[in-house]
Amino acid sequence: MKFKNIVLICTLCFAFIQFISGQDKQDFVFIKGDDNISVIKVGSSTAKCSVVEYPKFLVLIDIPYIPIQKKDSIRVADEHFNPLIPFIDSIYLNKPIKYILNTHSHGHSLSTAIPFIKNGTKIVTAKENIEIYDKRGLFGKETSKGYAESIIQITSDTTLLAETTNPIEVLHLKKADYKSIPTKTFLFFNFPKQKLLAASCMVYLTDLNTAYGYKGTVFSDRLVDANKIIADKNLTVERTLQLHRSKMENGFEKPAIYSIAHFQNVLEHGWHRRALSEHFQNMTYEELTTKKDSLLNFLVGNNIYHIILNHAVYSLIEKKEYQKAVAIAQILILYEPDRFNEIDTLGEAYYSNGQMDMAKHYDSILKESKEKTEGLGWEAWEANQKERLKVGS
Repeated sequence: MKFKNIVLICTLCFAFIQFISGQDKQDFVFIKGDDNISVIKVGSSTAKCSVVEYPKFLVLIDIPYIPIQKKDSIRVADEHFNPLIPFIDSIYLNKPIKYILNTHSHGHSLSTAIPFIKNGTKIVTAKENIEIYDKRGLFGKETSKGYAESIIQITSDTTLLAETTNPIEVLHLKKADYKSIPTKTFLFFNFPKQKLLAASCMVYLTDLNTAYGYKGTVFSDRLVDANKIIADKNLTVERTLQLHRSKMENGFEKPAIYSIAHFQNVLEHGWHRRALSEHFQNMTYEELTTKKDSLLNFLVGNNIYHIILNHAVYSLIEKKEYQKAVAIAQILILYEPDRFNEIDTLGEAYYSNGQMDMAKHYDSILKESKEKTEGLGWEAWEANQKERLKVGS
């Protein structure tokens, strides 16, 4: 065989391998952790997969939706291949994946399952999720019935790997008992040996901002409920593992595992979203206008969720404190200048305060936008005002 033919065949083989691989390894980032618990990050997104290494196998916690490149600039899902599998194989030298622990039914928690099942993996999920996943096609045309032996359907608290030195306690949680759970059912996975609770997006903690400390942290009802679950289930927890983000230790990115002491300090000394909204509402008009820069520094420095300010604006409108509503809406638009919902909020604050020229200006911005702005603008503000007046009468 001529040399140029050999080169051509090798080139074609390499191209074929790249094609079936779908995503290059650089699309994944492996974040090494302690106690055999690491994380794989999908590109620059917040989607993550946690990996727990046992002596003879691996256990994954949540696998997010991962698109596969089939053609130039076209990315689609393929039920027969998931590029996460070869990446994990390259890190853990083909160690088999025994379980995928699925916390809930959102897309960042479970993607195409068939490739893992065909490799011998079992999916651990709440029974209530199966119908949802069949509708999404996660188990292909055969639906979950074709893979019944590979799906462990959880209906109550149970323990996996009880015979090992590192069992996994599965906690079956219902929205009827814990209102902040984002889905009808939710699974926590507790590792009693490591005293580690994998709580996915029910726990969201961050490193402390040195300028603000715990006064710069904000939490929601999900963290409150997670704390209640720990108490209700009588768990001995020293650390929590979350789905979102990573943390930094000595300049290195690590899995988002935080101590229970940090967890408790956030609850005790941080801001609940409603409390922070009320704090802004209780500030005087003079404070809101003269301390605008320091308030913006606080928002930016702590990455405060914009909905908190939005809630404060509408609460003040309800209270007929229109001038303060405008002041906070002005801060909000400086903080999030590209969100049409925030433009709408500022416009409605001006409308409520009787500043119709300013309201018309922001209404025109919404109308001229190519973005979807249905339900926003003048007509909505007018209808909202009439509804408030009717309720208040």
